[in-house]
Amino acid sequence: MKVVWILNGCGLESGSITGSPLRFQAVSSRWQALAAGPEQHLVTTSGGEAMLRRMGCSLPATRLPAALLLRREPCKAFRFWSYVVTAAAAWLRPGRLPPGDVVLTVSDYFCDIVPALALKRRPGVRWIAWIHHRERRPAERPGNRFVNEITWRMQAWSFRQIARRADQAWVYDSDAGDEIALHLQGLGMAPERIRRMRNGIDLAAIRRAPEPPAKTVDAVMIGVRPNKGAFDIVPVWREVQRLRPGTTLRLMGGLSCREQVAPQIAAAGLGDVITWFIPEGGWLPPEAHFAKIKEARILFAPSREEGWGIALCEAMGCGLPVAAYDLPVYRRIFGDAPLTVPEGDHGALARAIVALLDHPEHYAEHRRRGQACAETDDWDRIAADDWIAIGG
Repeated sequence: MKVVWILNGCGLESGSITGSPLRFQAVSSRWQALAAGPEQHLVTTSGGEAMLRRMGCSLPATRLPAALLLRREPCKAFRFWSYVVTAAAAWLRPGRLPPGDVVLTVSDYFCDIVPALALKRRPGVRWIAWIHHRERRPAERPGNRFVNEITWRMQAWSFRQIARRADQAWVYDSDAGDEIALHLQGLGMAPERIRRMRNGIDLAAIRRAPEPPAKTVDAVMIGVRPNKGAFDIVPVWREVQRLRPGTTLRLMGGLSCREQVAPQIAAAGLGDVITWFIPEGGWLPPEAHFAKIKEARILFAPSREEGWGIALCEAMGCGLPVAAYDLPVYRRIFGDAPLTVPEGDHGALARAIVALLDHPEHYAEHRRRGQACAETDDWDRIAADDWIAIGG
């Protein structure tokens, strides 16, 4: 079996690692280790290839252009143009795309969907589309309203193509996944063509990661993006300082809006207690990544939009209790393991953080629940299930 992976959402940028490439690398690398595994080929952009090579991906790759002349993105808005360039390159010159029996799109970005549509025109090709989350309506999302409008309309177009043309859509086994499945069915997709998938963590790497001699920071936040609560950092941490002066926070992973958040931190006078961790090259090997997480006492998770919650699961696997907003996806997947508060209640989230840090019995109980929950989601099992699902 020949599998073609399509991962074009990075454009020219290779720094921010999100759930799609994490899941791709976890699954594809384990398929490579199978004695009778598939022949795999990657279709991506220059940014995607650079990022995935750092992550350890060794698949042969076909690189699609993400710009006409530039080699770096001059601004974040350029990413939309890069998607247009990539999609056009695949559609206008489909012969550059590799042969395959199964096409797997790792996101619903239209720069992934268009190449899949081009490959689907070849006889006998099956297309499986991964969908990680559904965009909220533009007015309901934090961040730039114009950008939100574009991304919402892009996803609506992609969902229509998936419902009409994909052989299968894989959505998360979560409330959000249920909502997406119903939406796809409303667009005409048969229920039997929709599969529930799960995410996971690398439990073996977590166990190999060394424990620090002592905790070096009170809390860590993994992934600093608007929909992950980037603009909740300052109001929550200002309240934390009022309740518990000197409580420290480390920001790491997916720092896509550092330019906006850093001035807010400085203006609020929080520069001494909030630090940024940026690894050289923008990426840490799994064991080093988990060792860094283990240096913190708790995970601060102000995310407002999640498809699954890999960062939460990794942190709980590392033994960190979690303070988070009460999102439906967390309730279904993690139950009562995280300590949650109503979404957007900065004061309540600050109080939850302080409660975990200052009450050992509270800390120990949520740590125990989190570790027990994390044990159920291992990439080895999930990759094996995915392989069976595509006919392996």
